[in-house]
Amino acid sequence: MKIKHIFLGIGLLATAGGGLSSCTDLQEKVYDQVTSQNYYQTKDDVIHAVFRPFEHTYYSMWQVHEHEELPADQLVTVVRGDWWWDGGKWIMYHRHQYDGIQYNNPGSGEWTSEWELMYQAIGQCNLVLDDLAELNPATFKITDTEWASYIAQLRCMRAFCYLRLINCYRNCLLVTTSDASVSMQPENRKQVEPRVLFKFIESELKDFCLTNLPPRSGNYDGPMQGQFTQGAAAALLARLYLNAEKWIGEARWDDCIGICERIRKGEFGHYELAERWDAPFDWNNETCSEVIFAFTASFATTCHHMVNSRQTIYGRMLPYQCGPYLGIEKDGERNPRYCITPSYDNSYPNRQLFDYKLGQVSQKFLKYPGDLRWKQYKNTSNNTREGMMFLEGKIPNNTQSEGFGKSPQGYTIYLRDQVGQFFVGGESGQITGDSESKCENGDFNSGLFVVKYPFYPYEGGAYKESDHAVIRLAEVYYTEAECYLRKGDARTAGSLLNKVRERNYSSFGDNIAYEPEGRVKLNMDEMLDEWGREFLAESRRRTDLIRFGRFQEAWWDKKADADTHYELFPLSQDQLEQNLYLKQNPGYPDITR
Repeated sequence: MKIKHIFLGIGLLATAGGGLSSCTDLQEKVYDQVTSQNYYQTKDDVIHAVFRPFEHTYYSMWQVHEHEELPADQLVTVVRGDWWWDGGKWIMYHRHQYDGIQYNNPGSGEWTSEWELMYQAIGQCNLVLDDLAELNPATFKITDTEWASYIAQLRCMRAFCYLRLINCYRNCLLVTTSDASVSMQPENRKQVEPRVLFKFIESELKDFCLTNLPPRSGNYDGPMQGQFTQGAAAALLARLYLNAEKWIGEARWDDCIGICERIRKGEFGHYELAERWDAPFDWNNETCSEVIFAFTASFATTCHHMVNSRQTIYGRMLPYQCGPYLGIEKDGERNPRYCITPSYDNSYPNRQLFDYKLGQVSQKFLKYPGDLRWKQYKNTSNNTREGMMFLEGKIPNNTQSEGFGKSPQGYTIYLRDQVGQFFVGGESGQITGDSESKCENGDFNSGLFVVKYPFYPYEGGAYKESDHAVIRLAEVYYTEAECYLRKGDARTAGSLLNKVRERNYSSFGDNIAYEPEGRVKLNMDEMLDEWGREFLAESRRRTDLIRFGRFQEAWWDKKADADTHYELFPLSQDQLEQNLYLKQNPGYPDITR
C-alpha cells in the first residue's frame, strides 16, 4: 500500500461556515471550548487548518459530477426495477424538469445542493483566513513565503468554489469573511452581478495566487499532490476565460490562449502529456506529469470518488456482479448508477440507431478506428489495465453456476447499448416488458459502463489508490484549441488536439488526425464531440454543452427545451426562505415574499 500525503482536518473547522440550513450564517461554532485562540499551537495545527476545506471539497465532488453529467447527454441514471427510482429525481435531472419548487430542496431534487456544499467550503476558507490574519508566522517557525503560500492555498480553493457557483447559479453571494457582523449585513446577503464575481475570481487567481503559490518543483507533484500550485491556479484562470462569453457576455479567447500557452511552455513548472491515455487516472498518478491538480486518495484513508456508497462517482459506474471479474468482491456488490446513454432503439431483431446529434456515445468513439479506450475493460498483470468500457456482452463471474453475472432477479446479465426491459431476453435482444426506450424502463442489461479510473483487485496494494484528477494538461490543450477554433484558426486548433489524440489510437493515421497533420476537418460540432470523447465522465459535460449553445437540444429521452433557463440551477425553497434577500434564478418559481 503506497503512502500519500493527505491533510486531515479538525472538528472545529468541519462545522465552520454554516450548516446546510443556512448558506450565509458564517459564524464560528465553538465545541468543547476549542477556539482559534487556543487551537493553533504548532506548525502542524496551521497546516491541518489550511487544508481542511480541501477534504470537504473533495467529498463534494460527487455533487459536482451529478450537476455536470446527469442533465447532459452522455451519462444517465436509469431505473432498474426498484433500483434508482428515488421519486423520479434522476429522470427530472435528465429531462430538465427541475422547475417545481417543492422538489427544489436537497433530497428531493439535488440540483440545488452544490450551492450549500460550496458555501460550506468557502466558509471554512474564510474562517481559517481570518484566523491566520491574527497569528504571527514566526510563532510557528514558518517563513513569510510559506505563510503567504498557505494563504494562497485557501484563496485558490475559495476561487475554485466560486467558479463552481458562478457556473451553476450565476447570481451568487460574495462572502470573504467569517465575521458575522459583516457577512450578515443586508448588503452582503444580496447576490452580486455575475461580472462582479467573475472579476473577483480573476483577481484572486491572477493577482494573488499566481504570485504566492509555488510552481511545480519537479516533473510531477508526487507527495505534494493535493495542493494548489501556480499551474493549477493558471488552469482555473483558463476555465474562467473559456466560459467568460457565456457567464458575463464578454469573450476572453485571447486571454485564455495566453494563459494556456504559459502553462504549456513551462512558466509555472514542468507539465507534459502522458504517453498513455490512462496514465492520469492510474493508481500511481501522483507521478504523472499530465496531472495539474488532483485530490489525493488512498484506500487506507479517503477515496471519495471511488467508494461504493451513495456519495461517489466512479464507484457506482460499474455493472452489477462485476466484482469477481475485477477482483473487488470483498468491497461489496456494485450498484450500477451511471451508464452511458444508449445509441440504439429497441426494435427487434434489427435494432436501429437513434438519429440524435448529441449523446450517441458509442458512435462518437466508433467514428475513428482503433480507439484504445473503446475496448473491453480488463485488469492485466502488475496493476495495469486495458480498455475503458464494459461493452456489450456477458460479465464473467466465477461465483455463478453458468460463469456469468446475474441480476438480483436471477437472469443472466447481457449488457446492451440500449435501455429497455429485456430481462431474460438480454442476449437475444428481445424485449419482454415495456418496449419504449426511456429512463423508467431499464433493467440490469441496460447500458454500457465507463471505467475511467482502474478498479484493480482488492488484494495487491493498488485498489482505490488513484488520486482524483480534477485538472490535467489535456484540458489546457483542448481549451486553447477551442479558442483558436472560435477565432477561425482550425489548423492550429487541430494540431493542438492531435498532440493529445495520437495516444488514443492503435494507429494514428491521416484518416483520424485533424488538419494539418491529417485529412479530418475540424469544426465546432467535431470540437464538441472531441471534448466528449477525451473527457467522458469527467464531470464537465453540462458546461461544455452550454458553452456551445447545445444544452437545449433533444437527445435520448429528453425533448428540446423551450428556453435557456435550465442552463442555471434554481435556488431551493429553504435557501430562499432563510435569506429573503436572495432572488430566484430566472424561469423558476419563487417563494411568496
